[in-house]
Amino acid sequence: MYSDQKLLARIYFRALLPNMAAILGGTVNVLFDGILVGRKMGDLGIASVNQSLAVYLLLCTAGSLIASGAFAESAAALGANRTKEAGRYYSLALELSLAAGLLLCGLGYLLSGPIAAALGSEDSFRMVETYIRITFAGGIFKILLYVPFFYLRLEGRTGQSACAMGVMTALNILLDYVFLFPLDLGIGGAAWASVLATVVACAMSFYFLARSRDGVHFRPVRPKAGEIVKILRSGSPMAANNLCSSLRIVLLNGIMNLVGGSAMVAAFAVTNSLNEFSICIQNGVPQAGSAMLGIYQGEQDPLSVKKLLKLQLKSGVLLSGIFAAGLLLAGNRIGLLFGSGADLRFACACLAVGVIFGTCNSVMTYYYYAVMKPGMANMITVLRVLVVTVALAWLFRPLKEQIWIFYWVSELVTAGLCTAVAAFCTKVRNGKASLYMLDETAYQEGRCINFTVACNSGAICEASEKIQDFCQFNAFTEEQTMTISLALEELMVITSEKSMNGRGSMDVRLLRTEEGGILRIRSEGKRYNSLEYAEEGIEYLGVKMIMKMAKRTEYQNTLGLNTLIVVI
Repeated sequence: MYSDQKLLARIYFRALLPNMAAILGGTVNVLFDGILVGRKMGDLGIASVNQSLAVYLLLCTAGSLIASGAFAESAAALGANRTKEAGRYYSLALELSLAAGLLLCGLGYLLSGPIAAALGSEDSFRMVETYIRITFAGGIFKILLYVPFFYLRLEGRTGQSACAMGVMTALNILLDYVFLFPLDLGIGGAAWASVLATVVACAMSFYFLARSRDGVHFRPVRPKAGEIVKILRSGSPMAANNLCSSLRIVLLNGIMNLVGGSAMVAAFAVTNSLNEFSICIQNGVPQAGSAMLGIYQGEQDPLSVKKLLKLQLKSGVLLSGIFAAGLLLAGNRIGLLFGSGADLRFACACLAVGVIFGTCNSVMTYYYYAVMKPGMANMITVLRVLVVTVALAWLFRPLKEQIWIFYWVSELVTAGLCTAVAAFCTKVRNGKASLYMLDETAYQEGRCINFTVACNSGAICEASEKIQDFCQFNAFTEEQTMTISLALEELMVITSEKSMNGRGSMDVRLLRTEEGGILRIRSEGKRYNSLEYAEEGIEYLGVKMIMKMAKRTEYQNTLGLNTLIVVI
């Protein structure tokens, strides 16, 4: 019996690249819209797409607010063994997304003219109006897409999400080219390319989700006010990110226009497209672990939460460093890629440094979001995305072409401010400064234990015997201790044989609660629920006994793993 938490690392790294690819599907759409429109229509086309991006981000705000909020509540509910509640939040997410999509897109379509006047300039008004009207026409699919995007991750099926987003990316690029060049449909063609590609990705994602045997399924529910409040509160950090990004683009476009006119606006459009491209790292690294963090937080497992946060920070620094190096090497050719003759080397260098600091800030944002500290998550988001960034850009206006230093200075200032706030809050509350902001009382009092057991009978029997010391320390009754010991031995032996072929290891966690205890056994291998076979004969007699002795037994297939829960 030992503790190595290798399973946690394997789950995270298994999800990392598919999740980054899934996010890349959305950001590449924005990037290629800018590239192809720029090559067809020049700087005015690039500027028009960038000015229209605020509407795209508004739809993202609505979608992420609902889907990410419901997802966070579902993850916490699964971690706390409230499976029905997790499914209910999925149904709520779908109903609320439909309602919000119909309302928002309907109003947006009718008000496309006034919105274009507010976002565009005198020479880009018509292009912006055309682009956003089409965006609103198909915007409900963008909002709905967030629901399966988050919930596929909860079920450990990020590969399927990445597949849908990959199809969306490829289709969008293909349609962009066809609509812009052979058919010569203008900027409206670029907008229709994005809409049609999103429709296909949305249909694919919901199809993948509907095929799940153990996952969430839609059942009509009547929303309760308290549930809606929880969804909005938990989803506010993700929504704040998109809303602040939308406002930032509008404000920075105005500042860049003051600094250098349409040439600086076009230059900002290029760097902003590159920054959007880097979102696959800045958001992809933490999003790959957000479902895990939510479940571990629901299980009251701060050790796993802290381990995962460190993995995310290390991965984020490495990947963002590679991206930054690429920007530095290609800085003198970036403008040409977008059909612009501007020298963007200094701007790209500043953005490169900012991406590294920004990834660390984003990891902490998603961390606080997953551990149900939305106040901290919102503070980081609002500061780094909007307040500090826009304030510094305004302050650096006299620097002219050197204004781009706001990209990295804003991230650094935000990190310093939020570190100080988190340390102060935990110091006041617990007497010890900490960035984690976790309740570690159970570990400090010795009421929980995590360990890893190899998939062989000797190691399993040894674990069953040694767990009795923990049970004695926590004053479990003889009956409770026997139930725990028997559950460990029987469930792990049969899972090892039927699911894992005697190879690998299983992670075990036992938590002492006021009412009794909760035993969790988590493993890889093929899907296998031994509880389903309790009546199948003598081979499953031990499983049947455990189900009678325990208060409740449950199987979950979350994160792509088999999870057996025994409530004593």
